[in-house]
Amino acid sequence: MKQRSFAKTAFLMGVIILASKLMGLARDVLTARAFGTTDYAIAYETASKLPLTIFDFVLGGVVTSAFIPIYNSISVKNGKKQAVSFLSSYINLILLITLAITAFGEIFAPLLVKFIAPELSEATASLSVSLTRIMFPMVIFVGLAFSFVGFLQSEGEYNLPAVISLVSNVIMCTYLLTLSDKFGVTGLAVAMLVGWIMQALVQLPTAVKKGLKYSPKSRINTPEITRAAKNTIPILLATWTTPLCSLINTRIASGIENGRAITALGYANKLYIIIVGLFSFVATNLLFPYFSKSAAEGNRDESDRLTRTSIKTLAFIIAPISVGVTTLAEPFISLIYENGSFTHSDTLLTAEALRCYAVGMIFSAVTEILTKAFFAAEDNKKPMYSAAIAMVVNILLVAVFGDRLTTGGVALVTSAVAAVNMVLNLAFAIKTGLVSTRKNDIWDIIKSVVCAMAMGAVIAVFAHFVPLNSRISALLLPTLVGVIAYAILAAVTKSSEMAMLIDFVKSKFKRGERAE
Repeated sequence: MKQRSFAKTAFLMGVIILASKLMGLARDVLTARAFGTTDYAIAYETASKLPLTIFDFVLGGVVTSAFIPIYNSISVKNGKKQAVSFLSSYINLILLITLAITAFGEIFAPLLVKFIAPELSEATASLSVSLTRIMFPMVIFVGLAFSFVGFLQSEGEYNLPAVISLVSNVIMCTYLLTLSDKFGVTGLAVAMLVGWIMQALVQLPTAVKKGLKYSPKSRINTPEITRAAKNTIPILLATWTTPLCSLINTRIASGIENGRAITALGYANKLYIIIVGLFSFVATNLLFPYFSKSAAEGNRDESDRLTRTSIKTLAFIIAPISVGVTTLAEPFISLIYENGSFTHSDTLLTAEALRCYAVGMIFSAVTEILTKAFFAAEDNKKPMYSAAIAMVVNILLVAVFGDRLTTGGVALVTSAVAAVNMVLNLAFAIKTGLVSTRKNDIWDIIKSVVCAMAMGAVIAVFAHFVPLNSRISALLLPTLVGVIAYAILAAVTKSSEMAMLIDFVKSKFKRGERAE
């Protein structure tokens, strides 16, 4: 892919994802305004976690991560017709598994709610069971949606897969603005189900145009499906860290602040995902098919270059964001959520969680890049080992600190686990030659982190000495000061990413002058 075309695709994809994330933020703000951290919110947060958490445990990243490398390999070696035949068989396999998951969830919903949140009151648990049964069928459409995503990305279509969550967020926001007062949290669960149905359906016309020919009679006992199945267990284990942390967090949080910690962690985690996801999603979902094609063609140098560049760029962007969010967590949460049923007490609790989640932002983003690089090379055992060790660390930390964990402590455990996972993945990647180590790259990453920490100090001093009388100014003015400080520090330390950004702006300015 030519550099200009790649940059244009990344930019367009970033704009779409930004719009989707902003709509997701609007959804969360409206949810917080309507339900705050009440029993309705606790029941909904618990119930909405169950279908997706079980999906993540049974399929998770397998849907796209097992599909894309094999599809690209078949397409390169045997042609698109055979690759599309594999897609049809793969969809049948995903449908079979997700139907089984849905049946399991509908039958055992009461036990699942009791397991994930044992400290909930009887009334809240009962409501959570009802909401869980409404939402469990969405697992089927999650599987279909991600199957279509894998196919479209393999065929070079990135914008539509990036826009699907925007569709579901619009549906949920529309419900919260128009029907929430009438149908309450039950209607919100239905809206979430409809949103996932649309995430699958909206991709279907383009998938058909790209060559999708689905047949319910397509066999699932083919050599290609067997090959995908062999990759399943290591990929699953490699992606279990997040759902396991979510499960453990919810169990612990159900006994903190009378269950309010569940919603505080939920609101904070959604913000965390919006911030990290905007950048890591673009990088991993845009690069993964190219990682796969490079692996199929035996071009390790290109894969190495893309991996190193992605890690450096993410460090340059996410390091200051992580520090900024940690420093300004309280005004950030107050401005976004504090309204209606969401009180100042809720703000303090959620800010505590966000502050501790933010510590792990850079670790999670880099892990996403490294994991996708491993999956593309069909070297699935390394990230599996990393994830397994990280999960053991998670369990040990919870066992050691147990009842002493506060809302922030639960989030901090998640960040610590993310750090362990990243360090292990990076060590494996370097050892196996998946990514090379170069002094300039290491130095650039160090510069980004040091500049971000210095920026945090500037923000803290400014916020302490400058009187800020409104929630908007309490967030925006320190943020503006932080951006300026980071830009100056990055330029003074001669960060290569900052130099590239300056050159890009200069080229655009000169092009504008020539146009005049």
